[in-house]
Amino acid sequence: MTLINSITRADGSVLRTYKSAKNGNITHILRFDIAGQNISSKTVKCDAKGIPYKVIDAAKNRYDVYVKAEDGSTVLTSKGKKVSFPNLVFNTVCEKIFGK
Repeated sequence: MTLINSITRADGSVLRTYKSAKNGNITHILRFDIAGQNISSKTVKCDAKGIPYKVIDAAKNRYDVYVKAEDGSTVLTSKGKKVSFPNLVFNTVCEKIFGK
């Protein structure tokens, strides 16, 4: 993957955007580092058009994966359990987790 953009935000986090040379898919990674230690990261995987389909929210004791279902709802996988949220639109989850 090729780094196409890197932004340091006011809170010290770094937002990097990568693009795949193979299929053109885009990946946004938001990392929170303190003293060089990765505290947490949030990853949004998008297709070549920039439409998100998967969010990974990872921290020291947490690894949550949100996946867009075919109907646009959200499926959360956390600690080996899958929970479906039929009334929760996936793009809303992306905005809340990723913090626009």
